[in-house]
Amino acid sequence: MGEHAETHEFQAETRELLRLMIHSLYKNREIFLRELISNASDALDKLRFAALTKPQWMEGDERLVIRLERDASARTLTVIDTGIGMDRDEVVANLGTIARSGTRSFLEHVHSTKSGETAPEGALPELIGQFGVGFYSAFMVADEVVVETRKAGEVAGVRWRSKGDGTFTIEAAGGLARGTRITLHLKPLPEDEDDPQDFTQEWTLRSVVKRHSDFIAYPIELEVERKEGEREVVTLNSMKPLWTRPPAEVKAEEHTEFYRHLSHAMDEPLESIHFRAEGTFEYTALMYLPTKRAPTLFEPEKPRSRLALYVKRVLIMSECEELLPPWLRFVRGLVDSADLPLNVSRETLQHARQLKPIRNRLTKRVVESLAKLLENDRAKYVDFFAEFGATLKEGIYADDDLRQDVAKICLFATTKDKTPASLHEIIERLPVKQRELYYVSGETRAALERLPVLEAATKKGFEVLLLVDAVDEFALSRLESFEGKPLRPLDKGTIELEDDAEKKEREEKESELKELPDAVKSALAAQPTPVSEVRFTNRLDASPAAVVYGEHDLSPHLVRRMREAHQDVPDATVVLELNPRHALIQALEQRRGADATGFAEACELLFGQALLARGEPLADPSRFNELLVKLMLK
Repeated sequence: MGEHAETHEFQAETRELLRLMIHSLYKNREIFLRELISNASDALDKLRFAALTKPQWMEGDERLVIRLERDASARTLTVIDTGIGMDRDEVVANLGTIARSGTRSFLEHVHSTKSGETAPEGALPELIGQFGVGFYSAFMVADEVVVETRKAGEVAGVRWRSKGDGTFTIEAAGGLARGTRITLHLKPLPEDEDDPQDFTQEWTLRSVVKRHSDFIAYPIELEVERKEGEREVVTLNSMKPLWTRPPAEVKAEEHTEFYRHLSHAMDEPLESIHFRAEGTFEYTALMYLPTKRAPTLFEPEKPRSRLALYVKRVLIMSECEELLPPWLRFVRGLVDSADLPLNVSRETLQHARQLKPIRNRLTKRVVESLAKLLENDRAKYVDFFAEFGATLKEGIYADDDLRQDVAKICLFATTKDKTPASLHEIIERLPVKQRELYYVSGETRAALERLPVLEAATKKGFEVLLLVDAVDEFALSRLESFEGKPLRPLDKGTIELEDDAEKKEREEKESELKELPDAVKSALAAQPTPVSEVRFTNRLDASPAAVVYGEHDLSPHLVRRMREAHQDVPDATVVLELNPRHALIQALEQRRGADATGFAEACELLFGQALLARGEPLADPSRFNELLVKLMLK
């Protein structure tokens, strides 16, 4: 270490993550090599793109390569790339404060899936890459990691070193070639394994590279020994990008490894969508539908397309927002075009006229693929929808052109069946008398099933959608109708559920109680929760009263969620509906003229129990408790 080396402490979250890396046990420790090679490939991509406008950065060395060097006696493995390199500030930013925004989410996810000191076998590698922590997987196999790097176009280099003990040192380093050199001082081979992987051995490195990085577009070289002491440099990977091959020639296992390379996940892709568009504008697309949801799917800073954009096999953007809409952000893959200019700037690219038709076609292909999966393999699709359905339903709200198509592939729980069904299937089985498709939204299915507003509808055999995803209410309000059936919230505005005879009977009851609604509203005038209207209803059967909301209001549970996200939204308009057939409502009418105080207190209790039945909090629980005790004493 030089005299001018500086020692820094990792931030607390980084130290915690390193402790998990070092002290947890994993069978697939080999994942570290995939991560380091992927980072090296990214560095080469960046240099290749930057050199289009700064050719001097190639410095007379135009060979873009990844090299592995091993020393069995010293137990070291070095991963070298001739890519863009890093300056001092980038080293500190990338290696000293890992995953800036994602570290906390990463740790929370790890802790939620482990107990004690040792994480579940294989749990951590499944998360690596989703939070930008792939480099730190090196500490699963190394006691010390040394990074030496020099950025293209600069003279001075930087050396970074850490033993994963909570600190790292950084110093200037001279005589470095352009690019990055990462040296791992490997841990001793585990004694408790029958055949431990030795990452200083040729056959181990060959098999790991073939398994995880065969499709990397740059040569991954290794010097090997031949007979009679001869040494030879061999290339370990085929270097033929998967997307350039005919789709029929690509095997399922190759798709799996390429998907894992793109997503840094360990699940298998559910489906691959691989095609070449020809004509006036040519491009190749390779997209994957994942099996498992990434923990970052709903992070506010991540609502964008995750497809990479290549131009003539040069990476332009690792996440091009213009290629897919945000509601398909779970799709991973890439588009490679030969018709976009190589030197196009990222800002100009976002407005390139060719991107809109590409986006439209890619979006339709994904929706069509999901529709086929729903038709041909229902069980697999149900599992997929459980992971990504909430995101997919954002498309009903956001996509004017494909709203009906997206709605066709969305599944919903209903009062009829716990198994989710499509809107088409639900409409096919509706009773003839059900003229509209009703829905209610709330926190959980169990809470929704107990709502009083369901009583009259379910008694008639009507089917009601039970919506628990935050996006549902927005989506269905924008959909408005499906296959000729209007969609209506059952707990908002007014609803017509009765036939003529039932309506006539109810109106007769209401005429006997015609002054009651105004009297109840007056009694509730001083309530902390304002009541805009009290009226009779045909929604109820066994319950005396229910709380409903204005026709165009958001439900209270959605208002709460939006406020938790620091959005400014108004309260829902509260309406108290009374069941004119219920004995309690008829008794309340009798109390109205005989006991003014008792009537007012009964109205408070009635309103409080209606709020509780809807799952809403009481504004003044102490007052409700006082009135309830008083009633019980009587």
